[in-house]
Amino acid sequence: MKYLVLGAGLMGKAVAYDLLNQDDTVEVFLADVKPNALEEASSFLDDSRLHTELLNAEKLDQVINIVKDVDAFVAAIHYGYNIAFTKVAIETKTHMCDLGGNNTVVDEQLTMNKMAEKAEISIIPDCGLAPGMVSVLVKWGVEKFDWVDTIKIRVGGLPNKPTGILNYGRLFSVEGLINEYTEPVRVLRDGRIQIIKPLTELETVEFPAPYGVLEAFTTSGGTSTLVETYKNRLKNLDYKTIRYPGHCHALKVLLELGFFSNELIKVNSKNVKPRQMTSAMFEKNIPLCDDDVTLVKIIFEGGSKCHELTIIDKATKNPPLTAMMRTTAFPAAIISQMQARGQITKMGVNPQERCVPADKFIEELRKRKININGL
Repeated sequence: MKYLVLGAGLMGKAVAYDLLNQDDTVEVFLADVKPNALEEASSFLDDSRLHTELLNAEKLDQVINIVKDVDAFVAAIHYGYNIAFTKVAIETKTHMCDLGGNNTVVDEQLTMNKMAEKAEISIIPDCGLAPGMVSVLVKWGVEKFDWVDTIKIRVGGLPNKPTGILNYGRLFSVEGLINEYTEPVRVLRDGRIQIIKPLTELETVEFPAPYGVLEAFTTSGGTSTLVETYKNRLKNLDYKTIRYPGHCHALKVLLELGFFSNELIKVNSKNVKPRQMTSAMFEKNIPLCDDDVTLVKIIFEGGSKCHELTIIDKATKNPPLTAMMRTTAFPAAIISQMQARGQITKMGVNPQERCVPADKFIEELRKRKININGL
């Protein structure tokens, strides 16, 4: 199989790593606009099957030229490009999945379903951790438990040694992180899709030591298409992000003071977007974390019955991959492989809970030592 990964950042590099660990992979093309990112990735991956390409994603003729020669590609750069990439996939008749990150973009991608069906390809948005891996696990539970009517999804990427007032370490794109804290939240309540505010409905959630009692609160994006898929099957479905206690309050202060606003304000005769400044300050003052844990708790409820899935996945030193890289990039790589191998048979633009075989996906997670308790 031949693959392309668009983006050589933390997640793109980890996607390429997983693809290169498959026996049937012939070539992996890794493309980015930054030469230093490609050099770093090439040194890390150290595989003769890897080919790095300088690529400006805004120049679609360049994208088309490289996409047409592969079996499947993964978009691991800013979600703003995903609509254009979806059109490229259809034009070149190439399977595609992406890391998503924005509900509006995914909605637009889904409108191209018929065109993708006609091209006889599979396009699957939002293939990361949450949405992503958890979406397939939700599908597993819905198919297994005919009694379930409520699903609670709780997910967090945390530093093992929290520091600072936020008790947080940077694990992925700051832009994606701020989106989660600021954009509207989709939930399913009493069988109806509702839009609620982020950084609300604070609750506690508990994991074994050393993590103990943590907090969880609403953030955007985690439910993605699940609420639409299951609105006629479930009464309630929601998603909350897990953090160390106190994080939500600190972020809510920033939100209410306007630090995440995109509206221009005048500072010393210059127009400034507060969000741009905040993003830059996050990158400067919240260090990248290489010792992290991904915590997942999915609770299936119905009547007097309850079943729980949990994941505690930690960073590895050999290879040096954070837990966030493992639990975000590996699921996307798995789906790309399933597309290329013909294991996903439903063509068109589809959410993964509507087309990814859950048992096969879980089997692939086990091979990568992403262990799920409660299966």
